[in-house]
Amino acid sequence: QKVGQFKPQNLANTVWAYATVQHDAPALFDTLAAEAMRQVGRFNSLDVAQVVWSFAEARRSAPALFDALAGRFASLRKQWTPKVCSDVAWGYATLRHAAPELYATIAEFAATRMGRFSAPGLAALLWGVGKVGQEAAPLLDGAAPLLAASVGALSNVQLQQVAEAYVMAGREATELFAAITVE
Repeated sequence: QKVGQFKPQNLANTVWAYATVQHDAPALFDTLAAEAMRQVGRFNSLDVAQVVWSFAEARRSAPALFDALAGRFASLRKQWTPKVCSDVAWGYATLRHAAPELYATIAEFAATRMGRFSAPGLAALLWGVGKVGQEAAPLLDGAAPLLAASVGALSNVQLQQVAEAYVMAGREATELFAAITVE
């Protein structure tokens, strides 16, 4: 009942908290998804990223909400940061939610700002873009030397995701794969 009084940040924080502690609450996620749909036009880029990440982390699919959030996120490009782009790309890919136009825009944004991404953020972004089959050769080619220089900052899962992104895209990254091998 109080969910109707939530602002977008309250919705985002609530789903984030439940996803972070891995508390299974399907009815709550459904209720929050419905309220988020009602308020999607009020979300900022961080709210979108937090909701997308949280639903993906909880493995809760909400197709109508994700369609609406993709459009909202695209309209907020001036607010984008590397972190929100990584979280959105990872979330959509984790739930296998198709949003090709969103991925193309995120890949274009990231290709011109790669130096601003953390190594884990770049790994999540590349995996997300690769997982959905988005063409992102400039992004992948530009990211390879950056990631090769910072493989030590990546977890084993992130290293696997980076390797998987390049394989899925059919891109060679000899220096990067050599650095992963050493790690």
